[in-house]
Amino acid sequence: MKKVLFTLIALILSIGSYAQLIANKTDNKVTMNFDFFSDIQLKTNDNWDARGFNQGFSMALTYNFPLGESTKHTVSIGAGLSSHNYYSYSRIDNPYATDTLVFIPYRGEKNFKRYKVNPTYVDIPLELRFRIKDAWKIGVGFKFGIRVAGKTKYVGPNEDGVTIREKYCGIKNLERYSYAATLRVGYKWISAYCSYQMSRVFELGHEAPAICPLSVGFTIAPF
Repeated sequence: MKKVLFTLIALILSIGSYAQLIANKTDNKVTMNFDFFSDIQLKTNDNWDARGFNQGFSMALTYNFPLGESTKHTVSIGAGLSSHNYYSYSRIDNPYATDTLVFIPYRGEKNFKRYKVNPTYVDIPLELRFRIKDAWKIGVGFKFGIRVAGKTKYVGPNEDGVTIREKYCGIKNLERYSYAATLRVGYKWISAYCSYQMSRVFELGHEAPAICPLSVGFTIAPF
């Protein structure tokens, strides 16, 4: 995890070094956002014992069209990628099940480390952006996502009490599409970020939780 974090920071710094050059060449019509957040898992059920902190990441490249005659205010549209991690003290016994999902509780188990469901989406963001005195920024928007990957990861005891690492890719019972409202309020290149996903993470039924995540974090926009 530390290596990933250091690599990500180095990448952002290297992008930031070229930010002014890119901004000048594009006349500030292109924006790159990096979002770091934690998901609050709303609308869970008794089967899913959610963890409090659920780190996630998203990024998007957008093109900014002037809103009316003002160059300070824009409507922006583009493409991006987002990855969410929904941690739980419950594990889905068979993520490939097509009917009822069976959940195994692990809270209090000595050898239990973590369990997560990790969907990844390709996003199409649309945002209205307003500038106040050139430095303060407010962005109100919406993004539509298409799931391109879904996996689970479990680290904990098996039936014999031996600690194992188990991963499933291409899992079933996740919604194909996501819809979320977004809000950013910031100063220059950093903003507070909030997003509410109105669509469920899991498909309806199968005794799955009706998770609709509220993402809270910050955005870095080097250009």
